[in-house]
Amino acid sequence: MAASSSSGSSFTSSSLGRPPTYSRSYVSPVDSTWTQTSEISTISATSTSESVVPAASLRPLDLGPPGYTATITLFQDTPDERTVYLGPWEVVGSEQRRIRWQCSYQSELLEHFLPSDTPSDVHPHTLHSRHRQFNDPPDMERFLSFNEPHRIRYTSGEGICIHDQYIPVRYEFTTVEASIQFQGDLRRKDLVDFYDVDVVWSNLQSRTDSFGKVKGIGAIQRLKLWRDRYTTFHSLSVLANKTDNQYREYDIHHFDGELRNRDDRAKTLRLNVHGRRGSVPDETSSRRTFRIRQRVRSAGQASAASPELGPSYATTTLDIRYLSIQFTHKRDYKRFIETWAFAHSSDREFNGVPFPPNHFELPSPEIQPGRDADTG
Repeated sequence: MAASSSSGSSFTSSSLGRPPTYSRSYVSPVDSTWTQTSEISTISATSTSESVVPAASLRPLDLGPPGYTATITLFQDTPDERTVYLGPWEVVGSEQRRIRWQCSYQSELLEHFLPSDTPSDVHPHTLHSRHRQFNDPPDMERFLSFNEPHRIRYTSGEGICIHDQYIPVRYEFTTVEASIQFQGDLRRKDLVDFYDVDVVWSNLQSRTDSFGKVKGIGAIQRLKLWRDRYTTFHSLSVLANKTDNQYREYDIHHFDGELRNRDDRAKTLRLNVHGRRGSVPDETSSRRTFRIRQRVRSAGQASAASPELGPSYATTTLDIRYLSIQFTHKRDYKRFIETWAFAHSSDREFNGVPFPPNHFELPSPEIQPGRDADTG
């Protein structure tokens, strides 16, 4: 049975308006066999006079349903542009994972198809707080996007396909808490904390280039700390916008617990990889790699990759000797140091022994109402 996770927020379908009417035919460019010839939204003008204001500029005022969780824009920058109000979500499927959203109008459904079946391979992106300088830094978590276009399918209550295309997906959540819960359900990892960083670099990707320009792995990004819901191991992720523009994720147990080369004034610190201290004469030709035990991203993947090790470990290689971070804000720098100590000691003490896959916890007889603990 496919695992799923969902939001628990309350949601009321809008009774303030009716879904827009659709006036021209549309066939899905993604899956024409699934979707019937359907119609695309066009907003009818509220005024019949063409001499005052063009009809396309007049749109009905939609304040959204009470209690909606997020919004997404479809047909952006076109005359058919519309905002869809989203309520509770559910992440379903194991081979074709997707997010099912209940929409603003009753029985309407928006499905967001994920590009990977491995939850940890999906990275919702949040901008550095510098991009919205007048907002509180945590508020940036309300605005989520993705590195590549994703497939979005939107159907009406009558089963008419309104939208089925690959588009740049951008969510705007009403609260930071809802966004954090959504990101956790998406990756099956709880978002423990997030930090604005000026630059992240390693011994393989230096902080600056030959001209002194800041480079590294990523610059002006948001570093995120995660806790796997299956193994409870912690990891750090950051967008490598200065290299291949892909996300890098590092498990905390790869690094020493002691933070070295700390500079409180510059807000920088270094995470040293186990056993990789000291210099390496030739990084390109004689770089040595070592094999370490790493928690896997799902029980199924672990069993297929390494049956002898069981569901909790697999082997991998890590070829950097250290990871250095320069933080933007002093408060983030101090908070990271405190959180790092707790997360690293937690991973070391737990020793990577996960819960059994598909486990169930039954309530104790003592806490069941109306029953005697000594009977039954």
